[in-house]
Amino acid sequence: MTREVISVHTDTDQEEVAKIIQRYDFLALPMVDSEQRLVGIITVDDVIDIIEAETTEDIYTSGGIQSTGDNYFQAKLWSIVRKRVVWLFVLLLTNTLTGSVIRSQEAVLAQVVALTAFIPLLIDTGGNIGAQSSTVVIRGLNTAELSRQKLLKVLWREAIAGLLLGVVLGLTVVVWAYFLQGNWLVAVTVGLTLTIISVLASIAGAGLPFLFKKLNLDPALMSAPFITTVVDVIGVWVYLTIASQLLLSEL
Repeated sequence: MTREVISVHTDTDQEEVAKIIQRYDFLALPMVDSEQRLVGIITVDDVIDIIEAETTEDIYTSGGIQSTGDNYFQAKLWSIVRKRVVWLFVLLLTNTLTGSVIRSQEAVLAQVVALTAFIPLLIDTGGNIGAQSSTVVIRGLNTAELSRQKLLKVLWREAIAGLLLGVVLGLTVVVWAYFLQGNWLVAVTVGLTLTIISVLASIAGAGLPFLFKKLNLDPALMSAPFITTVVDVIGVWVYLTIASQLLLSEL
């Protein structure tokens, strides 16, 4: 009886090699060429180096930075700037949408100036919630714990988690907003908005990495800065839309 030997080819991605050794608890793994001839052995020590390199790359990507591949003090300053500026330009352009949304609702802000004070609170909280969801999902996709077939289940769980977080945070904000402004309608508007933003941010944070995976892109590109920017736009639009419906009708 012959058993099929688990091996990797010379063109196998190093991250996949590390996953195989981790899955089967191997101490070493044979590497073969296209004709199944042994060309080398990959050991656990090699895998440790691979994992370190992949982890470093993921950390850079999660911050919206392209890895330079060099030690920080060995990398040229211009190289550091060039690796960071690409995503910063993307985020800069995306952030202009937030300004456009605010500009389109100037009438609401002009009549209820108190709304402006809560915009940073809402978009920052929404961005943090979205970043948490995306971090969990990105890790699950990279470790093969999650797959495309589990998309709906993941979105449902994150939506429920976002709703529960939104209710807890929303009630807290209602009390705080009323304490600051003395206006229950403004306080309820802020609390309701935060609840809705929490749900949408959780769904966006969980769903966008799956979209990138579907497009054969690295899910880690859907990093915290990008998620936060997307949620900022959504959050401001939701906030001012709710405010225009609830507050202007009472004025």
